[in-house]
Amino acid sequence: MAHDLEYPGTGVLPDADSLYRARGEEVVRHRPVFTGDVFAKVTVQSVRAIKIKDVIVVQHPCALRSNGVDLHPRLLVAEVRRHSLIPADDWTGHVGKMPLPDLLPTVESGRRHQAAFFDEPYLAGSDELDLDKRIACLSQAGVNILLQRWVNHNSRAVIPTFDYQTVSSPAFEEADIIEEWSEARIDAGLDLREALVEAMKWLREDSGTGATRQRLLEDPQSRSTVRQQMRLALRQQSSGRRLGIV
Repeated sequence: MAHDLEYPGTGVLPDADSLYRARGEEVVRHRPVFTGDVFAKVTVQSVRAIKIKDVIVVQHPCALRSNGVDLHPRLLVAEVRRHSLIPADDWTGHVGKMPLPDLLPTVESGRRHQAAFFDEPYLAGSDELDLDKRIACLSQAGVNILLQRWVNHNSRAVIPTFDYQTVSSPAFEEADIIEEWSEARIDAGLDLREALVEAMKWLREDSGTGATRQRLLEDPQSRSTVRQQMRLALRQQSSGRRLGIV
């Protein structure tokens, strides 16, 4: 059965806000860089020149890091720039773009609506992705739509977003857990990288079931258990710090 490119919302009513997990001041530094993150004023490399562009990360989250913490030296990104609002029923007519309606919701000018242009890819050094210049993170639904459109642009295959949900949701859950862990541990005095390393070490430990917590996140039925274990571990660390144990 043929599938159409999807747009955010219920399938009946479009909902641009559901594309985003965070925009502007909602974006936090301690969330790991993820597929669909939008960065402003990044120095990127094209075939013939070095340029400064607003960009979106287009690689799958599992292709971003070599060890779970450190980003690969070069990441594939696509240019993001202003674009007129694309109605939901016209998303199938813009196969070379990822519409980003209301990317800048507080802006009243034409810059409010933007799009990622897949035919303008670049390489960005991981050290150029300044977390203070991250202006948006896509929601899980937004990441799935981005991956659907990126793969369609390169292959013309239209893969339903629920298939991307299956392969991307464990990584999204992992990013959520690392964000929550890092927030708590930075408040306790760790720097960002120390918190990220600690969170990844904890995720890769045996959960007591013979499987790592990272592996358990692949099963939706186990995710709430991993979250409960995480919050218990953070409480124990906090209590130990107050008692002078750690």
